[in-house]
Formats: sequence, C-alpha cells, structure tokens
Amino acid sequence: MPFAASHRVSSGLGWSSAVSIRARRAPFKLRKLLVIDDDTKLLASYRDLLSPYGFEVLTAPDGQDAIPLVERNPDIQLVILDLAMPRMDGREWLRWFRSLRRELPVIVITAYKLDPNDAELKPAVILEKPFHVAELLDLVGLFCGLSWPMEPAKA
Repeated sequence: MPFAASHRVSSGLGWSSAVSIRARRAPFKLRKLLVIDDDTKLLASYRDLLSPYGFEVLTAPDGQDAIPLVERNPDIQLVILDLAMPRMDGREWLRWFRSLRRELPVIVITAYKLDPNDAELKPAVILEKPFHVAELLDLVGLFCGLSWPMEPAKA
C-alpha cells in the first residue's frame, strides 16, 4: 500500500506549486535524516516536507550543534547540509563528518555557484537554491531507497 501526501509550499527553498507525492514503497522502517541549516524557517520546511513520509528529521542550526546529534544517532541515513552558517560552517562540518562516516550520503544545499569538482565537497551531491521540491525528493528517495511518482495535486 503506497504512502501519500500532498504539499502546497512556498518557501525560501524555491517550492511554489502543489504536488501529490506517493512513495511506491512505504517507509515502514523509520529513516533518520539530519538537516543542518542556520535558517530556522527552512529547518521547519524540511521537517514539514519529510515527516509525513515517515522520516525522523533531526535538525541543527549549525555544524557545531550537529556534532552531538551525529554522535548520539549512528543510524542517521542521510544529511542535508547548508554551507553558509555561523560558528562551524558546512565545509568545516563536512571535513569533520567525513573523518567519521565517509560513506554516508550528504546533500549540500547552497545559494552559491560551486565547482562540482570541488574535492573538499566530494562525494556530496550539490543542490543549488532555489530548487523544486521534486529535485530534493528525488535525491532523498535515491539515497533512502524510495521512489516518488508525482502528479498535480487535486484541488
């Protein structure tokens, strides 16, 4: 039985249309994600988007606050990381994180044009703002083993 939800969102992430999204395989096994961003409204947007699909969304406002979350949650499956943050920025956090868990997927979110060959960011996937919700869900689905057929939301 597929798991479904509809979203009408308009946020700093560039989401602006309604979509109906169904996971072909329901996320019965809770998937834990970590989102690191200094914008509290964006943290709430990520949680609002992903929680209805069975994801536990941990959040941190910067890399420094994310460190204890990683240490207490070895079952995190995916990280969504903003680069421009106070205290410990995304690049510094990613260097720390890669020394522990190089294999874990990281989606780097940025408003800046980055070199896709930047060795410091490898093997992270770069997603530039603004982006469409479908782009983010495609990446989350890819890394968590889900697919997301989308159709226009019913009025």
